[in-house]
This record gives sequence, structure tokens and C-alpha cells, in this order.
Amino acid sequence: MNFEIITAAPDALELLIPLWLEFIRDEEGSDMNIVPSRENAERWISFVKNLIEKDRGTLKYAKVDEKIVGYILYGWGNEALKLYHRKGTIFDLYVIKEYRGRGIGKKLLNTAIEDLKHHGIEIIQLTVINSNKRAIELYKKFGFEERLKILRLELKG
Repeated sequence: MNFEIITAAPDALELLIPLWLEFIRDEEGSDMNIVPSRENAERWISFVKNLIEKDRGTLKYAKVDEKIVGYILYGWGNEALKLYHRKGTIFDLYVIKEYRGRGIGKKLLNTAIEDLKHHGIEIIQLTVINSNKRAIELYKKFGFEERLKILRLELKG
């Protein structure tokens, strides 16, 4: 299957809202705790535009024919404190279910890693939901290791 990876321009981000909402809905019930709403989509667009315009991040998307089927959002240089190593963060990686297993996620991730290296990044971090075994397997193939556990306490009522 042929697909192309495209770097999103700030004025093209609106095209990605349906995919972002699908990503959030796909992870609903997980620990992401993000409401899939138009208001949140607009906040996400604002966050992504800010990264791009300040040259602190990039969004790349995969296109099959004329359909956007996946994307990766990553950034660098957003730390408030001085670090020993330049750190990059992969914020989102998503591929539509019917296009998974075709190398799209792998290509998006590889493209992001190469771009982060180009920006002098030495460490890349990301967060993945425990139950997302397929994504964890992909990340481990690229050499990612579990380095941190996040604990959560839900306070009800």
C-alpha cells in the first residue's frame, strides 16, 4: 500500500480534527481523561499551532490516496528547567484502525525520531496506555524502555 507522510502547516490543522477526535474516542475509557469535544479540539489545534509557530514541534500525517489515516505530534525545547540531555516528546501517535498493521505507524514514528535527532534531541519520551499492547510493542521495537510508572488515585464523592 502506498502512503505519503506530510508535514502539516498551521493552516491545515483543521483537517486533522476528525482524526484527533477519533483518537480521543478510541482511547475513551482509558486513563487519558480527555473529553472528545469541539472545544477540546480547538484547544488542541491552538497547542499544535503554538508548537509549530515557535519551532518547538511538528505534526506529520499519513495520507492514503486523499484520506488522512494517521498522524504523529511531537515537540522539543518545552522544558521549564535546564536538563542534562535535550529531550523531545511524542505527544500523539494514531493510525485509524483499518489501516493498522500496514507500516504507517512505524513510518510516522521513524520519521519523528529522525526529525528529533536533526533537532539535537538526545532523549525521546512518550506516554502510552497500559492496555495498548500493540503500541507498546511498536515502541519497544524502536528501543523505547519503560522508565517511569504513573500512579493514580480516583477521589469519588
